[in-house]
Amino acid sequence: MQSKGTHAPTQWEGALETLRVGVGSSFLWAWGFLCYLSPAMFPSQFDSSTNVGLENGFFASQGVVVLFAITLLIASRLRTIRVHRGVLLAAALATCASSVGVSLALNANLQGLMIVCGAIDGISVTLLSCAWGARFSLGTKRTRPLVVISFLLAYLEYLVVPLIPSPIDDIIIVLLPIGSWLLWRIDAGARHAQTFDVFPTTTQAGKMPGEVSAGAWETRLLPWRQIAILIAASFVGNLVSSFLMGTSYELATTLFSMATIICALIATMSLVPLAYSDDTLSVPSLYRLTLSFTAVGLVGILVFGESAFGVGGMFTNGAAFFLQVIVYVVITQSVQEEGLSPLLAFVVGQALISGVVLCGHLMGKQLPAMLPGDIPTLSVICGASMLLLFFMLIAQTETLASTAHEAPENTPAVPAAEPAQEEANAKDALEERMTRICEANGLTKREAEVYRYLARGRSLPYIADALFVTTGTVKTHTTHIYRKLGVSSKQELMDMLEETR
Repeated sequence: MQSKGTHAPTQWEGALETLRVGVGSSFLWAWGFLCYLSPAMFPSQFDSSTNVGLENGFFASQGVVVLFAITLLIASRLRTIRVHRGVLLAAALATCASSVGVSLALNANLQGLMIVCGAIDGISVTLLSCAWGARFSLGTKRTRPLVVISFLLAYLEYLVVPLIPSPIDDIIIVLLPIGSWLLWRIDAGARHAQTFDVFPTTTQAGKMPGEVSAGAWETRLLPWRQIAILIAASFVGNLVSSFLMGTSYELATTLFSMATIICALIATMSLVPLAYSDDTLSVPSLYRLTLSFTAVGLVGILVFGESAFGVGGMFTNGAAFFLQVIVYVVITQSVQEEGLSPLLAFVVGQALISGVVLCGHLMGKQLPAMLPGDIPTLSVICGASMLLLFFMLIAQTETLASTAHEAPENTPAVPAAEPAQEEANAKDALEERMTRICEANGLTKREAEVYRYLARGRSLPYIADALFVTTGTVKTHTTHIYRKLGVSSKQELMDMLEETR
């Protein structure tokens, strides 16, 4: 008789699990949109020409995310970082409380309270995002479309909640973070046994979580080239949309809502091909599709000028929003393939996004004052943005495509520079050590294949995809490998490889 939590899920259980993950994570994304980008939070006496501080709170949250990431990286060099389940509950409750604080600050025009709430959100929402990022990374590569689906649900929630009469809409916004945490907690309990197989962890048996802070703390394993391309394109969109809005909220009530519709359209278009094939989500295709929407918005503004601010801003801002979703997909892929710590990967990814959003918006507001008065500022910004996106697309698409697809385990490094050669030598040395361990402990050919993936921190679902077998088969091989090597966890297996010279 199979133990609870280890049996193969039925079709109904699988559908319920997918729904739980998609809806639960969408609650968190929707909360961010609703709290800082939605007229649902604006006071009834709100004057769109007056800055009530909402933007200051948003900027504070983005700045704190960057500081949080820097602090986390420094702390990780001094001690082992662990995120216990109580921390995530505290983060959810703090986010709920800050929702109330944002509403009070807007109605009473309390700038200090708005900034404090933004700072709280910067840390707590990032932690909850890491929890959901870990959940997405636990699945196979075929679960990546679920990331886009969760954001699509969040866009729909963002559009629907403001239509609900007050104060019910405010109550919903306040409860979204705790609802997201609750669904994560239920899901974590249902898959508790799996977490110890997927990520290296020293968490004691019977305790949760295990996946959020476990895994390799190696920033070099992050897909920096892919992220840099996406971040640069996102900067362009944020710069243009900030310039269009200026220093008031005159366009805020419509621009963000329309931009969300563009995001939903891009998400839907990216998911349609998956209905006709079993291929996984293509990051290069997502990137090209999103840049197309950015280009449409910029061309419209260049041709029609101020009369196209609304439509052009809708396209550019929506594309900038969705580029951040692609960053999340890329990091999910990296965590799956490299066995990275979700806490490290998603905090760094979120910090990069926040930094670009912050810089783009601040620069967009300062550009009119920075450029001489006789220069057509709008034409310069849109023209330079188009030129930048064009060269990025021509020069970097091939790089993005080659790094986004699955690569063989022993793909040699490009011999273009001395660091690349050193990396290739290190891979050769690693392969030699793994071969010696396999031979010394009598691993079969198939066990040796599984061992090489495990030693690199790969998750069981990832190994199953790579070897075209079921996760249960990989788990059986893993049990045999542990027994032959005399280890009891993936962490001990990786430690053995590290100690072998």
